[in-house]
Amino acid sequence: MCAAIVEGISAIYALPNTTVTNAVVQSYTNDGEFNAEATIVDENGLTVAWRGDDRKTSITCELIAKTSVMPILGASFSVTVNTAASYTSGSASTTFSGWVTKVSDKGSVKSYSSVTVTAVGYEAVV
Repeated sequence: MCAAIVEGISAIYALPNTTVTNAVVQSYTNDGEFNAEATIVDENGLTVAWRGDDRKTSITCELIAKTSVMPILGASFSVTVNTAASYTSGSASTTFSGWVTKVSDKGSVKSYSSVTVTAVGYEAVV
């Protein structure tokens, strides 16, 4: 086994202990945003006020399937991410918790079967 050699600045590398039942997480994309936004524009057309409400987090995980049993639409879905960029509890957190809204399955002759799962969580929906 070869140890990694790191030079220069320190940075987050790879994934945390990110697990999903029956799959190995290969990567994820975690997006935090407001579900409701409103602005006020003055007589010159310039935005003079902004309001954001109802934090929403969407996550897409690329998985390598260990079995044929994968997360299903509507099922609860939780993963740990590297940075405090998930807002499903109403404040910044490294834990995403929500429910599955999309499942994509990909097969290949030259690769492992993979599944992409998209889930969403809102701060007030527990």
